Amino acid sequence: MTEIQHFEVPHLALWKSCVAEVIAKSVGKDKTNAAGIDTNHPLMQATDRYCQTMQTNTPLPPPPTDSDDEPAVQTYLSYLHHRRAHARIGNDAALEAQIEAQTQEYKFGNPLWQQMFLQYYKYYWQYPFHKGRQPKYRSWQASDAGNGNLQYGVIEWKLPAKTRVAIVGDIGTGTDEAAAVLVAALKFKPDAILHLGDVYFSGTAFETNHRLLGLVRSVMKSEHSRVPFFTVPGTHEYFTGGVSFLRALDSGKLVCDPTQKQQASYFCLRTADNGWQFLGLDTGYNGHYMNVAGSAQQATLDRLHIGKVETPKSTSDPHWPIDRNPYFRHARGANLPQKDTTEKVDQVTVRPDEATWHQDKLANFAGRSILLSHHQLYSALDVCGIAQKQLPGQNGAQPTPDPADFNRIWVDTGLWQQFGPSFDRVAAWIWGHEHNLEIFADNYRPSDWPAGTDEAVRIFKTLPKGRCAGHSAIPVQQSEGPYVQKYPVSLKQPELTLGLNDGWYNHGFEVLEIAGAGQPARLSYFEVAGADPTPLPIFVEQVV
Repeated sequence: MTEIQHFEVPHLALWKSCVAEVIAKSVGKDKTNAAGIDTNHPLMQATDRYCQTMQTNTPLPPPPTDSDDEPAVQTYLSYLHHRRAHARIGNDAALEAQIEAQTQEYKFGNPLWQQMFLQYYKYYWQYPFHKGRQPKYRSWQASDAGNGNLQYGVIEWKLPAKTRVAIVGDIGTGTDEAAAVLVAALKFKPDAILHLGDVYFSGTAFETNHRLLGLVRSVMKSEHSRVPFFTVPGTHEYFTGGVSFLRALDSGKLVCDPTQKQQASYFCLRTADNGWQFLGLDTGYNGHYMNVAGSAQQATLDRLHIGKVETPKSTSDPHWPIDRNPYFRHARGANLPQKDTTEKVDQVTVRPDEATWHQDKLANFAGRSILLSHHQLYSALDVCGIAQKQLPGQNGAQPTPDPADFNRIWVDTGLWQQFGPSFDRVAAWIWGHEHNLEIFADNYRPSDWPAGTDEAVRIFKTLPKGRCAGHSAIPVQQSEGPYVQKYPVSLKQPELTLGLNDGWYNHGFEVLEIAGAGQPARLSYFEVAGADPTPLPIFVEQVV
């Protein structure tokens, strides 16, 4: 197994998408249903090295033009061709010619780089997100979508009262391992498959068609099965504005019947007896920059374009303010945004209009609810919240934590505020994003949270079960330490971890069996070793 590196900077993710797509086409993988990511290709490995220097803002000095170090040369060529694409986007012909001449000086040049450069240029303009507009989204309130109808986004088709569903997360790689997870899940004959989001590396048309639609359809064909597939977008689908994600929903290729079609990036799916409902949350709309600071995004653009902004002669200069990215300023005639649109948010939330939609479904449903999202409510390893407020110390003493503040860096209090008031109606919340299986302790809340206050009682209610299930396709090595408990969120049982296979953690999925309204459900966790689709049981629990 080989690592699949992914980057949370949209410009880097899109470049990796183009490199992977051209490689797939060059070896004929695009003729198959699911074009898996070829991580072993020298140009992909070179691009990983280049992107790593960009994300960490570390130097990438040019190797000597007569260098025999092919990996170093290919890494630098990846940078040059990416930068050349942005020179063309910025309509800087002189810079593009200068970069092109530089690429010709290296003996390890590869004609595929030229195709990747052209593909990036094409994709950059294809997706309106890169022109400074908002990502594509279908609001139940908007005149061009739901037009104020709260039933918009509710799936017309209903699951049987006694039903079985499979849950997968972060599966959009198109690899044999991803296919094995789906094959294993289909062995349980589910009535539906629910996906927690992410199509790698940036949800382009090619990736969506191969690593989502193609993967699902090819596996179902091989297993002689037809099962509707419902999904929410993750981080990566929004790197290209959610355009291809919505087109995939509209195609009808993920479902078996028109009544199963998903209208929006969020959904409500219910059982026939209205005993249970699944609410798919779109956390990707606001959450696709969470892991990278705005300064890192800006550093990438500075290195791709023409450097830092010079100080204007006066504040009346039309180029003011001085913090405007020089690329956008000099290319303003190309209808580009006036600032970097990829700024990090403090913590992920769903859009306010969508939060209202979900609150309506929770308040007006007598049965039990399962929440599904890409981003996590809390984490033992990742920062997903904001720091607790500090009170100034007295007489020169150190500041102390504000005991009345709920914020913790490992807890998304924004999402908790949106959905916590309804947690008495929620049986479980299952999310992805972290490429791991984490069966957290039931009824988790920080031990030092305020208790007895109005906020604690009315808003920050306790969630019965929080589960991370983003482990369906992205390889994770033992050395990455995914089960290191950096923050005080413990597993339900210490041994409830994925198994290891040659130093790599297994992938997996979940099966939820519902026995009808008012009855406990049964949630089973399974793993698969490598590309072997044999389901291996991990744990079984009741959901009530």
